[in-house]
Amino acid sequence: MKKNWFWGIVITILISWIANIVYFELHQLKEPVVLNAYIDIPSSEKTNFSLFYLTNSSEVIELETLIAGEYTYSNEQNFSPWFGDLTAQSYREHFTHQYLKQASFTFDEQSLKQIVKGFQSNELYARFTNGQVVPVQLEKLNFRTPLSETNYISSTAGFGSNQGIQGNLFEATETVRMDEITLPDSLINKVELKVQLLSDTSTNAQVEKLVNKEWEDIAAPLYTDIEWPLEIQKGDSVALIFQTKYSDSYVNVVNDWSGITESREAFSYAFPLLIEPSLLNQDIDDIVLKVRGEHK
Repeated sequence: MKKNWFWGIVITILISWIANIVYFELHQLKEPVVLNAYIDIPSSEKTNFSLFYLTNSSEVIELETLIAGEYTYSNEQNFSPWFGDLTAQSYREHFTHQYLKQASFTFDEQSLKQIVKGFQSNELYARFTNGQVVPVQLEKLNFRTPLSETNYISSTAGFGSNQGIQGNLFEATETVRMDEITLPDSLINKVELKVQLLSDTSTNAQVEKLVNKEWEDIAAPLYTDIEWPLEIQKGDSVALIFQTKYSDSYVNVVNDWSGITESREAFSYAFPLLIEPSLLNQDIDDIVLKVRGEHK
């Protein structure tokens, strides 16, 4: 009887051990995953952008280089452990089985051409410190000529909060009428945008009020509910306030906003929109299952 009891415990422990191993393996990536990105920004002498990627937290892996054809570009955030601690890692967020990490790159004008060429010919890859090379598949990668500077609207502040709210504050140096804001289709389901007119008051006070509010408490209409065009009086400000909803990709966009002055002079102003991946553990599990070919 005691013998059967003993072997029953052993078998139970063995089954539990095997189940844990199977569960662990099912939640492991076979190779790092570079998350999708939508990048549409002006170029400059030194243009930089980021990519986000997932690695298993049980492994020490960093994105080492970006490969475009025969050209390679180093990740400026490639982590080098201090004091020989080879288990140390840098990451943006730690999930149950994976790390979310960020890679950053800076390009001159010639390098940008090579990167875009690699993207357009599906020859853009990421090499990792464990030797694995994976394709980088981006929704959009575009670098355009910057708009000519305008003196009719000036940026006075940018802000963000822990609630996933970010925004930009602009001041009209003369009375203008702004056309309807249009966002890229890929952004419509990822962000909400409110537009708030503000009288001529302290910039710091305006930002403080917005940052300390919950999304529902910001007394401003959604951009889709505004009767366009929107008139901004000289000396007044307008706040473009974004809330990031679910996003499994990285968005770095400079969005054009057109308008006209009282003297009937048309102009365009560009405002930035930066969305980093916003993920939960279940989102990570879905990504792992999808790349493993096991997603239902």
